[in-house]
Amino acid sequence: MPRSARNLGLLVLLAAVLTAGAPSIIRIHSGDTLSGLARKHHTTVSALLRLNHLRSTTIYAGELLRIPGQNVTATRERTVNRVYVVRAGDNLTRLGRRLGHSVAWLKARNGLRTSTIVIGQKVVYGVTTASPVTRASGAVTGSAAHHRAVLRSRTMPSRSHVRGLIRASARRHGVPASLALALSYQESGFQQRVVSPVDAIGVMQVLPSTGRSLGRMHGRSYDLLNVNDNVEAGVTLIADLLRATRSVDKALAGYYQGLGSVGRIGYLPQTRQYIKNITLLRRQFS
Repeated sequence: MPRSARNLGLLVLLAAVLTAGAPSIIRIHSGDTLSGLARKHHTTVSALLRLNHLRSTTIYAGELLRIPGQNVTATRERTVNRVYVVRAGDNLTRLGRRLGHSVAWLKARNGLRTSTIVIGQKVVYGVTTASPVTRASGAVTGSAAHHRAVLRSRTMPSRSHVRGLIRASARRHGVPASLALALSYQESGFQQRVVSPVDAIGVMQVLPSTGRSLGRMHGRSYDLLNVNDNVEAGVTLIADLLRATRSVDKALAGYYQGLGSVGRIGYLPQTRQYIKNITLLRRQFS
């Protein structure tokens, strides 16, 4: 199977984990205060301080402020392979509609160079199940706690240093620097010490399973607890998604929700908010 087709298949199969509703982005106006905005948006000053990585309650007109989104059920998707035996009258277009996959996905997953299939041929497809991460095994919670402890024991890089790493990685991978920077700010505020409840790690909030999949795709390993590898993994992922989808919005949806999920059910409301946020944030880093 060609490497590009294999990589597309792996990108589609990557699990996406939603940990919370995407925060909204608002612009601060003259006269706004953090306490007033907290009341208006049904949150707290401390939550706004944490979410925006502010050291004081002083805010300035014209700046952007992140507002907590509504919580959503965190889910982990798992794709199980199934085999379909081709019958008379079948073609890939019909199979795609029946099995819930695109023709391109079926071709990539089965290593087909053409759309021709024959009676009796076995076609592999995926059946996706989702389970709440909030009730996941203690392994995920334990792993996240361990990663937080490791990162707490390490000296963390400054945000300016992190931004430099992101710009350099973006240049190597042909990703607009403004996009990579906005993505990282949305995910972690350029902080390597952040670990989500479902074990998304660091500056680019990459799941260990995603890091392993990227490693298989690119023939290397990623230590997500290392800021250099974390940045490289996240930028590599968005670069792969941009090449696969040829669309910034679809690539961002794939990063947040997962291409497989987007293909099956379309954009979730929080995914649309996520894309809107990053589109707005890109102006800050242009």
